[in-house]
Amino acid sequence: MANYEKSNDLLKRAIGVTPLGAQTYSKSYRYYCQGDSPAFIERGEGCYLYDVDGNKFIDFVCALGPITIGYNIEEVNNAIKEQLEKGISFSLQAEVEVELAEKIIDIIPCAEMVRFVKNGGDATTSAIRLARAFTGRDLVALSGYHGMHDWSIGSTENNKGIPKDVSNLTKTFEYNNIESLKELFEEYPNQIAAVILEPIQANGPKDDFLQKVKDLTHENGAILIFDEVVSGFRYALGGASELYDVVPDMAAFGKGMGNGLPISAVAGKKEIMKQIEEGIFVSTTFGGEALSMAGSIAALKILEKPGSYEHIWKLGTMLKEGLESLIKNYELEDVILVSGLPPHCGVEFEDVGSLDYLDINSIFSQAMIHNGIITVGINNINLSHTEEEIEAYLFAAEEAMINIKKAIEQDSTDGILIGKKVDPVFKRNIVEEN
Repeated sequence: MANYEKSNDLLKRAIGVTPLGAQTYSKSYRYYCQGDSPAFIERGEGCYLYDVDGNKFIDFVCALGPITIGYNIEEVNNAIKEQLEKGISFSLQAEVEVELAEKIIDIIPCAEMVRFVKNGGDATTSAIRLARAFTGRDLVALSGYHGMHDWSIGSTENNKGIPKDVSNLTKTFEYNNIESLKELFEEYPNQIAAVILEPIQANGPKDDFLQKVKDLTHENGAILIFDEVVSGFRYALGGASELYDVVPDMAAFGKGMGNGLPISAVAGKKEIMKQIEEGIFVSTTFGGEALSMAGSIAALKILEKPGSYEHIWKLGTMLKEGLESLIKNYELEDVILVSGLPPHCGVEFEDVGSLDYLDINSIFSQAMIHNGIITVGINNINLSHTEEEIEAYLFAAEEAMINIKKAIEQDSTDGILIGKKVDPVFKRNIVEEN
């Protein structure tokens, strides 16, 4: 059994000074079996993480998605170091801002102009503001998770602290259900400024859904926004727009564009984006921070090399098919579900007997950690993963399923679960960041 003494000591200190002991919900200790899992990481290398106690793990979380290439990548590091010697932030813009904007425009189908910010929520919120200004309308039709800002999170069950008048401006529709969007346009004619959605949710769009959304949105005079903060640079270089050949009016990017660096962007049609020149306020002090931009350029140059996405899809397919085979072999089809396209796929859990889905989740998580795997269910594949790491994941997953079968048979986690039960802040049906 691994030693987590330093991790546990740090966690005690962290809980006293930071809510949940972490800056991001999904990185909190409550998403793992407390006491039997690492809580603090010291460094990363490729697709491996090393915790503060010296334990080594294969990482399939990838910092909740931003790590598309791997940790401690020489080309990215060198680009950051070279820029660091010049400076980080300046009193005027830097050349690197232009270089990155030009690269984004070359890569992203809808990008005619680009504005850089820091978080995914900054980018989606900027897009919504621009769409409202462009259309002169206030309402937003939404599907998926789009960040912590009021207009987005106010539409979820996590809406404490959000004025009702703000929440009421956002209406939700169902992914892969074009009728639910039609109903919103019928109920609120000439009032919806923008339709924003994560273009890839669960197993992806069906029956030409994205094109139908685009057609319906434009028929009703609204702006179509793809939130590609998760999907961008993970499934294809040009994101879901390239993958499904549907070009929105605007798109938001983050996570994978910087391989872990804090950078995001809103990109779109020039006529919409140029409103920023006319007083539509999209401006941040650190929007032009140069280290992240230099690192992002280096990361994108790696991702655009031939074979990058073939590698990610190949390993993701190996992982997904392996999981499906194990679930079938252990007759757990009603308890463990495989979800997601190969580059961003994993498992979800169902209640069984007196065990709830978090009991099953905890048993799975514990077995993975015991075998040196960090995962929160849904996985991200990066360029540093190889077949060896996929095989290690599937070996651990099989042990997890053996333990889950045992728990189901005895209708209890007694004698199986060592650490505390996984206890996420937001339970099922409430928004998560992944």
